[in-house]
Amino acid sequence: MRFRPAILLLLLLALPAHARDRTVGLCTLKDQFAKAQNSLDPKIQELTGAKSLQDKIKLGRKIAAKYGKGAKIECLIRYREPDLRYVFLPLLADSKWPVRARALYGLKMVGDATIAPGVTAALRDKSARVRELAANCLGRLAVDVPEQLAKALSKERDRFAKASMEAAVRLIEAGEKPYDDWEESIVGPAGARRVEWVWTDKGKSSFNRYDARTIKYPEADSFDWPISWYEGSLFTSVPRESFGAGGNHAGEDMAWFREGASMFAIANGIVRIVQGAGGDWGFLIGIEHRLPNGEYLMSVYGHAGWDIRVKPGEIVRKGQMIATVGLSCAVENGGYGAHLHFGISQGPFRRPLGARKGGLVDLDIEGKPHKGRILRLAYDPSRKDNYGFPALGLIVRFPDGTEKLLPAPQQEMGLQVSWMKGYVPDCAGWHDPRKFIGERRG
Repeated sequence: MRFRPAILLLLLLALPAHARDRTVGLCTLKDQFAKAQNSLDPKIQELTGAKSLQDKIKLGRKIAAKYGKGAKIECLIRYREPDLRYVFLPLLADSKWPVRARALYGLKMVGDATIAPGVTAALRDKSARVRELAANCLGRLAVDVPEQLAKALSKERDRFAKASMEAAVRLIEAGEKPYDDWEESIVGPAGARRVEWVWTDKGKSSFNRYDARTIKYPEADSFDWPISWYEGSLFTSVPRESFGAGGNHAGEDMAWFREGASMFAIANGIVRIVQGAGGDWGFLIGIEHRLPNGEYLMSVYGHAGWDIRVKPGEIVRKGQMIATVGLSCAVENGGYGAHLHFGISQGPFRRPLGARKGGLVDLDIEGKPHKGRILRLAYDPSRKDNYGFPALGLIVRFPDGTEKLLPAPQQEMGLQVSWMKGYVPDCAGWHDPRKFIGERRG
C-alpha cells in the first residue's frame, strides 16, 4: 500500500518506543533526504579520492562512526562507489541488527572478493536476519567460500536463513545469474555516485516474461510466510492488517525498509511471470499453486529488487528463496519505501476476465436459460487455446447439483492476466494472506 511521506513519518512515530527504529523511513521524505545526501557527498568524495589504502580504511571508519546511525545510513546504502566497503565493513560490528543488515546490503552492491572474511563472519551473527543478508551478499558477488557456507548450513536452524544460504550456494555453483542484468539509474557528483531517488516511475516494465504451458508440478499441500520475521515486519503493529485497507488493498504490505531481505515461495508451485521494473510494481514475481482439492492460486510478490533468483517455468518448493526486497525510492521497486507487497489471488495465472470462483455463468439447458455457479477454474489438458497453451475450463455446478467442466471463453492474453492488480474493489477474488497462510502453515 502506498503511504504519502508525511503519513508514513506519522506512522513511524506512532510506533511504541520498543518497536520503533529511528534508522528507517526518512528516505521517503524527499527534501530532507536530499539535503542529508548532499551533505554527505563531500565525505564520500574524500574517501574515494584518498591515495593510500590506509587512508581509505581510516576515513571509512570515521564515516561509519558518524553516519552509520540514524537516517544517514539510508544515504550510505545508495552509493555505488567501491570504496564504500571501507564504511560498511566496520558497521558489521554495530550493536543493532538493522545496521548490520543494511551494511551487508551495501556490501552486496559495492563489494568484491576482498570482503569475504567479514561477510562469512556474519554467517555466524546472532540475528537470523543478518545471517540471511550475509548469504545474499555472498550469492550476489559469487564469492566462492564453499567451506564456510557448508559449515554455516550444517549449523543453521532458522529455516529462512538456511534457504538464503542454499540459494547462495546455487548461484555460486551455477556460475551465472538466472535474472537479467539491471542497470541502476545513477546520479551524483564524480566520486559520490549513487542510485537516483524517485517516488514512483510510471510506464511499461523493462521486460515481461511468462510461462503458460507447463501444468505438471507438485501440489501445494502446506504453506509458509513469504518473508522472515513475518509479524515483526508488518510495520505499524502486531498484527497489522493492510489487506483490505481502504476497502481495496488486495495484498499485505510487510518487510518495511528491509532492503535486500529475502523473499520466499509460500508453497510448492511454478513461476508463471517475472516482470521487470518500470511501473508501480517494480520487479515482480507471480507463482501459481495447485491445492490438493484442485483449486488454483497465484501468489504475487511486488516491489522486489533486481536480483530475482527464479525464471518463468521454474518449479519452486515451499520456502525456496526467490528474490529480495528492492531499494527504497528507486526505479527497481517502483519508487516506494522498501517493502514487499504480497497477495494471494484465487485462480490460475490465466483466467477469463470476470470469471472467478463463486461467480455465475449463463447456461443453456435444453433451450432454457439457467445460471450455474463457478466452483473453480481448471486446466483442460485435452484442448489447446488460441495461443497453443493448455486450455482453461470452468468447473460449474448445474441446477441439478451435477458438476461439469465447460470451456472457458477465449480472450487475449492481456485480459487473461488483468486480475493482477494491487487494488481491487472489496478485494474480490483475493485471500487475506495472514489468515490464509496462518490456517495452512506446516
